[in-house]
Amino acid sequence: MQQGWSRRGFLQVAGATGLVAAGISACSSHEPKPGRPGGGAVTITHLFGKTVVKEPPTRVVSAGLTEQDDLLAVGVVPIAVTNWFGDQPFAVWPWAQPKLGAAQPVVLNLDNGIAVDQIAGLKPDLIVAINAGVDADTYQKLSAIAPTIPQSDGDAFFEPWKDQATTIGQAVFQADQMKALIDDVDRKFVEVAERNPQWKGKKALLLQGRLRQGNVIATMAGWRTDFLNQMGLVVSDAIKPYAADHVAVIPPEHIKDVLDSADVLIWSTESPEDQQALLADPR
Repeated sequence: MQQGWSRRGFLQVAGATGLVAAGISACSSHEPKPGRPGGGAVTITHLFGKTVVKEPPTRVVSAGLTEQDDLLAVGVVPIAVTNWFGDQPFAVWPWAQPKLGAAQPVVLNLDNGIAVDQIAGLKPDLIVAINAGVDADTYQKLSAIAPTIPQSDGDAFFEPWKDQATTIGQAVFQADQMKALIDDVDRKFVEVAERNPQWKGKKALLLQGRLRQGNVIATMAGWRTDFLNQMGLVVSDAIKPYAADHVAVIPPEHIKDVLDSADVLIWSTESPEDQQALLADPR
């Protein structure tokens, strides 16, 4: 791109997770169907072993930062949710509020770790803690309260969204409905590509909405950027020299060259103030 940074277009989103969560909830307009009409337990394999859920749960605690979206999408209203950011009513964002209805779940937080005692007092029959940073000791405490679903591997706060949604769908006996919702999200992104064939092969960057000590943070190609590929876009290779795990940390002196390598920049800002701060940056 030849124009300066301050003249670039901005897409204000709550991050890639928010995009797909909104998609799942928006697509979920019909009543859930029985997940296992023939009966029988479901078994979930995870970092600490296996969890057996014997029957559809009715008192589910969402102990992680994002699991309430997946639960609500398939019609399961949790008795407790966990706040992340944004000061939303009952920690549920607008896209899922219709699914919450008049329910008023207890709002937990992870400020001092997982509130094991508070969760125990709620008498849940399922604890979903995929995005909660569960360690082995906490898993043992939670699983003594109720069947507990932690993360699938050691990446405690970065479960791929499809994996998380699929696991939750299975755990609440709504696997088929969750698969249909995921497929619908995929289809919507593909439809964007079909409506915009001129996007095919264009280079894009998915960027955090705030600078970090003057550095721009870009998302490396992977499951977090799959939706860009579905729309026909490709992640610019210009970020590869700055890779650090799943992100690229672009220093101030290279920001202009790296951003100019892309045709499309998507900034995952979290507030109008974030957007204004980026627009005000002179570089």
